[in-house]
Amino acid sequence: MKIEIDPGAGPCFGVEKAIEKAEFILKEKSVLYTVGDLIHNEAEVERLEKLGMKTIAMEQAISGDYPNVLFRAHGEPPSSYDSVKKAKVEVEDATCPIVVSLQKKIAKTFSEIKDGKGQIVLFGKKRHPEVISLMGHCDDKAIVIANIEELELIDFSIPIYLFSQTTKYRSEYYLIKEKIEKKLDELNLLASSQFSFNDSSCKIVARRDEQLRNFVEDKDLIIFVSGTKSSNGRQLFQICKNTGIETYFISRIEDLNREWFVAKNNIGISGATSTPKWLLEEMSLRVKELVSES
Repeated sequence: MKIEIDPGAGPCFGVEKAIEKAEFILKEKSVLYTVGDLIHNEAEVERLEKLGMKTIAMEQAISGDYPNVLFRAHGEPPSSYDSVKKAKVEVEDATCPIVVSLQKKIAKTFSEIKDGKGQIVLFGKKRHPEVISLMGHCDDKAIVIANIEELELIDFSIPIYLFSQTTKYRSEYYLIKEKIEKKLDELNLLASSQFSFNDSSCKIVARRDEQLRNFVEDKDLIIFVSGTKSSNGRQLFQICKNTGIETYFISRIEDLNREWFVAKNNIGISGATSTPKWLLEEMSLRVKELVSES
């Protein structure tokens, strides 16, 4: 039996840096408070909690009762920074640099298209922490679309400035771009003057869907490891399921079932962009133990 960990799985750049920052602070201090979940992976959060990390809400952070406050990788809207500054709370910032760059681009675009000169359209999940942070940089006036069906929310009579949540896949994003261009063409409107496309998805994550499809194609069983709150994890898991290959979504080693591996020859282990490498490796070791025991 062959058991292989997906080489494309593991934490993305922003998640990795956030974890490193949290670990560094915890080595210096006895406790660290993060505003919201640092990352969307319960196993990694629990590991950091054992080192002294605690999760709090923004209302708690600005109370002044919590030292060593950290803003998570997903980013925060400007109002969060204004609140902690007003409360005179010192904050460490673990926002992904790619998210910071996108926040600045959206803020700049918004300042240039006020008074009806255009509209910002953001491809993403409306309640996702990153999207909430991005919306804050345009006074919450962007149009958020989750899929092609929601293109009807756009006013095609005024210029469109399209951005994407950094963790969205290039394949989906470019399809939306093509649909907008096609709609403009049907309305006899020039895309060159009516449409601005910003390639704002994370380059590491952008092609993760394609890479995953290539990884699973020769497998007869996939163990997909992800936090239950990870939207990225749910999307990638669905990609595995859609291939028709037997796939199981799990968050903890205890979720593994010996019966899954009977008569299987090629097992793949993959995960979300917030799934730590150490967890994937522990999963692989446990699968080997279960196989040997059967």
